[in-house]
Amino acid sequence: MNTKSKETNQYLLLSGDSQRQKLEVNFWLVSLMALMLLILLYTLTLLFFRTTFIGVLLYERGFTQYLVMYLASFVVSLTVIKLIKLQQESLSLRRSWVPQTVTFDNPRARDLLTLQNNLTKHNQLLPIRCSRILGAYIQSGSRKIASELALDDSTFYLSASESSYTFPRVLVWAIPLLGFIGTVIGISQAVNGFSSFLEQAGEIEQIKEGIGTVTSGLAVAFDTTLLALLLSVLVMIPLVLVERMESRLLLRIDIYVNDLVLPRLKEKGEALDYDGINQSIRQAFQEYLPNPESLIEPAQIYAKQAAENFSKSFISEVEKLQQLSGSLIEQIEKINQMSLEEKSKFLETLDEQLKVNRELSDSMITEIKQIKPILEKLSKPRVITFSDSEEY
Repeated sequence: MNTKSKETNQYLLLSGDSQRQKLEVNFWLVSLMALMLLILLYTLTLLFFRTTFIGVLLYERGFTQYLVMYLASFVVSLTVIKLIKLQQESLSLRRSWVPQTVTFDNPRARDLLTLQNNLTKHNQLLPIRCSRILGAYIQSGSRKIASELALDDSTFYLSASESSYTFPRVLVWAIPLLGFIGTVIGISQAVNGFSSFLEQAGEIEQIKEGIGTVTSGLAVAFDTTLLALLLSVLVMIPLVLVERMESRLLLRIDIYVNDLVLPRLKEKGEALDYDGINQSIRQAFQEYLPNPESLIEPAQIYAKQAAENFSKSFISEVEKLQQLSGSLIEQIEKINQMSLEEKSKFLETLDEQLKVNRELSDSMITEIKQIKPILEKLSKPRVITFSDSEEY
């Protein structure tokens, strides 16, 4: 056995179903159920169908009928128990057994350990398989080992499922053989009765009895084959359907594990070891960084150089600011001189305009004085006399 097989087998006992027989059916339980079913069928036939063809077929056609009925009851009981188990396992697929809130970065995390313990307490196949995978991951810290365990579980459950149907298949195959055995027995009885009938064929009553023996043997021969073939067909179809249902269930469980559980696991190189990281950082600081005492003198030298460079650059910038402020002052003085000149020109223009206005006003006054006597003379009334009119 190689190392990987040892590591895989080491985690087989980490959770429930260590023998991986979760879907197995107890042989003795099935045998007891088959016996009870056989007794129930014969009791009902005895009470309600004894005089019918079914009663004759079960009670009057030899011992092979009892064997055929028991084997058929065994297959039916196994099919029913399997169906109940598969229905319970199918319900577990509707739940989310591995929550998204749980992280898998640290295999030793408390949440992961709690989840693994909770899954172990369940009795369904899916949580048991998830708990086994998580247990392998917690113990090894490796996704590879957990994946190998998941693959081993899948292969083993598939092979166990196929092997669990081997015995019922043999029984389904054996039921028609028992019918053929009953057929041989019936034909043998018919042949023996016919031979004895030929030896004693003397009277009519003896001939009737011989013919009855021959026909009863033939009835046994055909009825046993009829019942065996009918039961083999009736029990084989549900058995095949249940087997197909179990295969689909195992496939769905594998899909759940491969899609929702294994991708969330981390490999050893991928998982973060916080203690190791912190220790590595401390060692790196101690090995590659100097002591604080050795850093003081270079820091002082650097501070002096930085101060000198800063003072030089500050003085140069101040000089630039002074030059700039001087040029600004000169421009402001020029603007002030220009404004004073324009102001004096405006005042001169205003004085000249005032002079012109005074001259105009004086001339107007003189003209008004000259016109005033004339206006007064015109405003006085004039008396017109007759002499004046004649002269006129």
